[in-house]
Amino acid sequence: MKDINEVLRKKEADLQHLQREVEALRIAAQVLSEETEAATAYARPAANSYASPARAAPPPPAGATDGGYGASWDAAAKRFP
Repeated sequence: MKDINEVLRKKEADLQHLQREVEALRIAAQVLSEETEAATAYARPAANSYASPARAAPPPPAGATDGGYGASWDAAAKRFP
């Protein structure tokens, strides 16, 4: 049987180790968020910033319904002799 004091010391050492790891991760997350903020603050504009806006999608053909993935297959099956 293990000595209770030895087990307690081991658990406390493990706890301190985990606390140090958590603190290191918090620091790393803070540094990464600062880098992300700095990168977005000093981001270069797009090479072609005077481009025309994207066109809207053309309207669907007459009689077409949005029935999901298999809708076009269903429509083709109805036309099949």
